[in-house]
Amino acid sequence: MKKFLLLGLLCATCFSVYSQNSRFKSDENPCKVTFDVDTTQPGDHLCHNMVRNTSAGTLKLLWKREDISVPPMWEPTVCDNVQCYSTFVKMPPAEYYNEVKKGGSMLTDMHVYDAGVPGSAYIKLTVFELDDTTSNISIDYLFNKESVGTKNLKSVNLRMYPNPASSAVTIDYNNGISRIEIFSVLGNKLLNYRTEPSKTYDISMLEDGMYFVRFITNEEKILRTLRLQKKSMRP
Repeated sequence: MKKFLLLGLLCATCFSVYSQNSRFKSDENPCKVTFDVDTTQPGDHLCHNMVRNTSAGTLKLLWKREDISVPPMWEPTVCDNVQCYSTFVKMPPAEYYNEVKKGGSMLTDMHVYDAGVPGSAYIKLTVFELDDTTSNISIDYLFNKESVGTKNLKSVNLRMYPNPASSAVTIDYNNGISRIEIFSVLGNKLLNYRTEPSKTYDISMLEDGMYFVRFITNEEKILRTLRLQKKSMRP
């Protein structure tokens, strides 16, 4: 009996480590809202959420919004501790980071303006540390949707290194990923690679700076987006 209890505890611990960052966590994931759209009177709908600092120190947090499935005319917007941003802002400037002290929280509210158009939306928010690109969590926001069909993706283990990288980056994963896309901070797609486990990808043609690497599953769903720093070797 004790062995079964210990096994259950270990499994629960493993799932917890995978599903949330050890330094900060989301109150709701997914965050769901259901509503009726009034075609004669457009409305704004809120999915209220908070990310809480569970570390022993102060965190500097930023976010990136991905509109995975949003009807035409709908306008998603994010509000954090700094301000509410326009729908055109998918990631705030680095100097607009959220400083969250020990035990404190960061507002991660997602709004959608429906423009009187019926439909449903799936929006992903990746919250990450300014000083550590590997420390991040992804939060799903579902408007008039019950699920995103990603239950089987919880078993995907993923690692990207080195970061910063000078000319190439290696990606390790166990299953489920078919390709990667590399974007500029302005959202322009720059590179697109088919993936293989433990394969190295050339990024020497990129200028020094910050980029985002999007991981696409075999089902053409976005599994995760990681931040990548390109930094050339100095002679």
